[in-house]
Amino acid sequence: MDTLKPTLRYTAILCLSFALWSCESRREVETTEEITVDTAESEDTARVIKTGNTAEDELEEFRAWLNRQTERGDTAIRSEWPQVREELRERNTRLEQKFDSLSEQSKEEFKTLQSRYERWEDRQERRQQQPLDPAKVNQWQDQLLDEYDNLNNIQPENIREAYLTFMGEVRAKRRNWSQDDWDYVDYVYSQLNQRRRQLEGQLRTSDRLKIRTLQAEYLALEGSADTMDMLQGNTER
Repeated sequence: MDTLKPTLRYTAILCLSFALWSCESRREVETTEEITVDTAESEDTARVIKTGNTAEDELEEFRAWLNRQTERGDTAIRSEWPQVREELRERNTRLEQKFDSLSEQSKEEFKTLQSRYERWEDRQERRQQQPLDPAKVNQWQDQLLDEYDNLNNIQPENIREAYLTFMGEVRAKRRNWSQDDWDYVDYVYSQLNQRRRQLEGQLRTSDRLKIRTLQAEYLALEGSADTMDMLQGNTER
């Protein structure tokens, strides 16, 4: 028995040491794995930053940027037009260079956005040379917005109705509008959008979604009108 006690003590110490060593090894492995993961994530982040946006990302940014610009008022655009025009062309050029990397659906969307951007640029250039008549602006605002023609009186609870009134007029009368008429309509639209941005944080989710739907409809109708005007111009020539 006496000879067994030292052996048992030695065995116990050995087992305890092994257990401690195993725990320490696991901690080292876990630490090493965490560092490896962190390093990998850092390398991935660095790689993404270096390579820049994908073609699909560029397309999404171009769409969002163009929407922001078309919603701004003429006064703001006019004062910054050289810089806005330059950025517009740079974004378009970058996407053209990555065009082959886009999906078929995205290619079609880019072509649509490209046409829209060209129309918008042409409209802005025309306005630089021939500013809108303030008296006509008031007339169009009264015609298109009816009881909501005083934009400062539009509040979160009635801005949805203001957009519905505007779009009702656009749907009913758009076929008779000239390119010059559309310039005034587009101006009123941009002013209404400015008012929406001022009230954005106070809008109900349902109203915000409905307004986005109406905005998309307006842009589609405006684009269709510009296309028809362009085709008529080519026919006349």
